[in-house]
Amino acid sequence: MSVEPDPLNLFAPPEGAALPTARGPRRGAAGREVTDGRIVILSDTHLAKAGRGAHSAAALRPLWQGAAELIINGDVAEVADERLRGPAARQVMELLRLAEIDGVRVTLISGNHDPLLTDRRYLRLAQREVFLTHGDILHPAISPWTDHGKHMARLHADAVMSLDPSKARDIDAQLAACKHASVIQWDEFVTRPHKPGVLARCVPHRVRHPLGQKAALARKLVKAAYYWHTIPKRAMGFARRFAPESRFFVFGHIHRAGIWIDPGAGPDGQDRIIINTGAYQNPRNPRAVVIEGQALSVWPVVFNTAGHRLGPEPLAEYQLNTRAVARRADDGDVRRSA
Repeated sequence: MSVEPDPLNLFAPPEGAALPTARGPRRGAAGREVTDGRIVILSDTHLAKAGRGAHSAAALRPLWQGAAELIINGDVAEVADERLRGPAARQVMELLRLAEIDGVRVTLISGNHDPLLTDRRYLRLAQREVFLTHGDILHPAISPWTDHGKHMARLHADAVMSLDPSKARDIDAQLAACKHASVIQWDEFVTRPHKPGVLARCVPHRVRHPLGQKAALARKLVKAAYYWHTIPKRAMGFARRFAPESRFFVFGHIHRAGIWIDPGAGPDGQDRIIINTGAYQNPRNPRAVVIEGQALSVWPVVFNTAGHRLGPEPLAEYQLNTRAVARRADDGDVRRSA
C-alpha cells in the first residue's frame, strides 16, 4: 500500500542535519575580450523596482564583463506585477541587448517574481556537479514572510496534491506546482484590491494606517528571521532529495546571502556546499558565483547605482571535479537541466 507524501513536508530537512557552522579569448561586438569558460551567476536583481532592486540593466553590465555566459537564477525583473510589467520588460530587453553587444550568452531561470518569463526552472552544470534553482520551492508558502503566506501554502499544497501520485517527488512536477502557485499569488493577493475587513471599516484611517503598518512590519521581520534561521536545513533536505549527485547547490530568493556546508551529503561522501546569492533588494547583500574551468568562486557584489561590480577578492573558492562549459552567445539553446 503506497502512502501519498505530505505536500507540506516534502522538503523538510534531513533527520539529524545540523545547521552549518578552452579556446583562446574572443571579442564581443563591442571589442571586449570574452573568456569562453567563464560563467557568472546572479539572482534577485528585481529590475524595475525603483530604489529596491538593481539600479538598471546597464548598472549590472560590469558584472558580466569578460564572461561567456550570464545566468540569472530567478527574479530578474518585476514582470509578474502588472503595475511594473512595462518597465520590467524594457529592462529585461535592455539587459539582453547589452549582453549581446558584449558577446555574452544570457540564460534566465524563472522565479516567483517572473514565473512566466521562461519555462526553465533549474539548471545542472559541470556534469551535474552544480545545481541551480531559484529557491521559491524550498518552503510551502513560497514567501512565508508575506501577509498572504498561509494562503500561498494552501494554494501550493492544492497544486501538489493535484499531481499524478507517480510524479509527486519528480522535480519538474514539483517546480510546475510552485510556478502555478506563484502566478496565482500575483493575481489574487498582490495586484487585486481587497475589501477592507471589519476592523478597517470601524477604525478611522488616520489611526489604523500607521498602527497597521508597524504591526505588519513587525510580523514580517519575525517571520523572515525564523525563515532565515531554518532555510539552510531546508536547502540541505531539498538537495539530498532532488540533486543528490550535486556538490554545489546555488539558489537565491530568500535575500539572505550565505554559504553553508552539509557534511558528507554530496557524492562519494563529499561535503555539499549550499550557496545563496543574496539580493539587490533589501537587505542589499548581493553575491555572484563565478565558474571558470574547474574553479568555482563566490564574490561579494559592490552595490552602486553607477555600476554594480565584483568586490576586490572572492569570499570562497572551490575546485570542481568536472570542467563547466559555458554556452557561447551564438550557440543554440541547449537545455542543460536534464
